[in-house]
This record gives sequence, C-alpha cells and structure tokens, in this order.
Amino acid sequence: MRSRYPLLWPALLAVLVTACQAPGSNASKPAEKVTPAAPAAAKAPAMGKADAKAAQVAKELTDAMGGQSAWDNLPCFRFDFVAVKEGKEVARFQHWWDKKNGRARVEGPDDQGHHVVAIFNLGDKHGVSFTDGVPDSDPATIKGRIQNGYERWVNDTYWVMMPFKLRDPGTNLTYDRQANGPNGEVWDVLSLTFDSNVGLTPQDHYWLYVNQKTHLVDKWEMLLTGSKPPPGMASWESWTQVGPVRLSLLRRMEGRPVMLRFENAAAPDHFDESVFTFSKVRTGA
Repeated sequence: MRSRYPLLWPALLAVLVTACQAPGSNASKPAEKVTPAAPAAAKAPAMGKADAKAAQVAKELTDAMGGQSAWDNLPCFRFDFVAVKEGKEVARFQHWWDKKNGRARVEGPDDQGHHVVAIFNLGDKHGVSFTDGVPDSDPATIKGRIQNGYERWVNDTYWVMMPFKLRDPGTNLTYDRQANGPNGEVWDVLSLTFDSNVGLTPQDHYWLYVNQKTHLVDKWEMLLTGSKPPPGMASWESWTQVGPVRLSLLRRMEGRPVMLRFENAAAPDHFDESVFTFSKVRTGA
C-alpha cells in the first residue's frame, strides 16, 4: 500500500489502546472467507523525489536490510505490535499480512476491552469482523471494525518497515547532514517529508540517523502535524533477520517510559486459510 497514516506520537499510548477496534477470541465459528484480490497488472513502480546523496544512502540502507526487492516480493508477513509502558505490556495488536494477495487480519482490544478481529482485502476494504469471537452482522459495525483495522495495519506496519517506503510516491527525501554520536558513531541523516496530498498528515517530518558503518537506522526523530519542536526521538534496536530481510524489532522512546516491541515476526511462504476465515487462528497457522 502507498497510503500513510500519522504515528500520533504525543498520544501514543491512547492511540495504541483505542485506535483499533479490529480484533477475535477463542471461538472458531467460520464466516465468509476473505478471498485474495485480483492481481494488478505489472508496471514499473513510481518513486518519490530524492537528491543523489539521499538516494544513495537510502539504497545502502535497504540493501543492508536485505534489498528492496526482497521486501517487495515477500509473500506474507506476520508480527505483533506490542506497546510497553513502565515495563508493563499495555496493548498488543496481532497482524497477519498476505502481501501477495492483498489481504490482512488484525486483532486486538478495542476501547471498551472487547477482543476484535478484522479480516479484509486491502484494496476495497471488504471483509468480515468478529467481536469476542462472535461474527458481527450489522453492516455499520463491520465497516467500522474494518476501517479501524485498516488504520491499525497502516500505522503498525509503517513503524516496522518504514525504510522500505522511503521512495514511495509522494515522498521527498533529502540528505540533511552528517552527525556524530557519543560513542564514535557517524550518521548520515536523511530528512523525509511528504507532498501535500499524501496521507492524512502530510506536514509530518522525519529524520533517520543511518549508521555509516552498518548502513542501518540507529534512531529517528519525528515532528508530527500539530506538534511543536523539538521533535520526538526513538531508537531502532534489535535488528533481526526475518526471512530474507532484516528488521528492527524494538523502539525506545527517548525521555518516556515507553517502548514498542515487534514480536512473533515471521515471513512464511503462506498462511493457513483459517487466518482469513475464522475468529480463531488454528495453532501453527
């Protein structure tokens, strides 16, 4: 997907708990299966704008992560988006993303403590939802669950795979400066902004600190729409091989007792169809 949603730093914990009303339970009652979307015709990918130095650093970054094509061709991606405050888990959203066929399953708590599952096609956002294991039947409820699940999917996947989206259409990538760290690190700092028609908050601004030795991101800064300087900062830690790509599976928020963990990350060749059919995923699916 080429859309982008805000990361909502100032109210991160509130958003993590309430922004997704798309999760399921222990029941396994089937609903209408969400079938794969029709494949789109192949064409050359469009790219955002970048100066020569920024483009070079971005390519070195994605190459160090396994390569842009490795991510683009990944058939499936699985992970949990886990929010931790003061050492305690406060929210967990589980994701099954069928990248090849454009389907997603998102599950987790809503703002009233119900466990919700949303299963949908990413193109038209048609699908089904469950609340506490029971299939939803009201069309407005299903639409709302799927919309919340979709926004949760966009937000959560962006946190974990953002470097692979640096050259998306509507992005503006520039080489900002070279910076030095307290332990001898040398960073190439990339500045990322967006065209005015991109996402809901095109005024968002990010700075990525790319380590010149490892070519991986060590941290990022973000100044989100409506926020005042200075920007917030989060580390990128626990770089881990996940299938053919390397991903950072931990973010620590500077000056806050908050961190995000990306758990159960995997890149399987396929998912069991129960993932896109039932309120409960079969063991091992």
